[in-house]
Amino acid sequence: MNDIYFVDIHTHSCNIDEEVIAVRNIGQELEFTNSSGSNFFSAGLHPWHLKLPEENNVLLSLVREKTKIDRVFVGETGLDKRCTTDFEEQKRIFEAQAIIAEKNNRPIIIHCIRAYNEVLAIYKKLNPKMTWIFHAYNGSIEMTRQLAAENFMFSFGEYLFLPGIKAIESFKYLPLNKIFFETDESRESVKQMYKQGALLKKISNNEFKKAVWHNFSQIVNKFITDF
Repeated sequence: MNDIYFVDIHTHSCNIDEEVIAVRNIGQELEFTNSSGSNFFSAGLHPWHLKLPEENNVLLSLVREKTKIDRVFVGETGLDKRCTTDFEEQKRIFEAQAIIAEKNNRPIIIHCIRAYNEVLAIYKKLNPKMTWIFHAYNGSIEMTRQLAAENFMFSFGEYLFLPGIKAIESFKYLPLNKIFFETDESRESVKQMYKQGALLKKISNNEFKKAVWHNFSQIVNKFITDF
């Protein structure tokens, strides 16, 4: 693609904006219309919605097949110490999906709550080549430094509008080549996230747009050769 678009790296919205390329999360529904044009999707098992191990194994096989399709990321998946799902099962399923992402040459969208150390441990165990992206990132600056030294990227959304939150300090610390923006479940346009990010970084909106588009192109070119 020669044009430069805004990128919404993680959204649950079906809204269409011709200036935005979005990665729409289909979660465990694992059903979507044929991906074409500027549509991207992510398919994965969210830690909140895991079931018994036998049922999870069946769903994993569906994730494995769906993520062989062009324009499909793995996710969102991850670890969450706030939810009631068995944490050992969360780790098993997250690691299994990370392996699927690697075998299918796909980026992975990560949901992580109070479990950055555990995600980092799995990352170091697997030593993946594909990019891992934390969505709705809100880690401390100390943790951000550790993660940024590896092949992680960081997606920011509505947290950028909340003064004093950890995400803002981490956002200001990170270089542009580590950053994405997202709407997640927000009704706001991702363009508003770009605008707020540019204000915090004290750069132009257009500079940020070009940088994030470059980031997106870099990860997508790993599995779509004609992008």
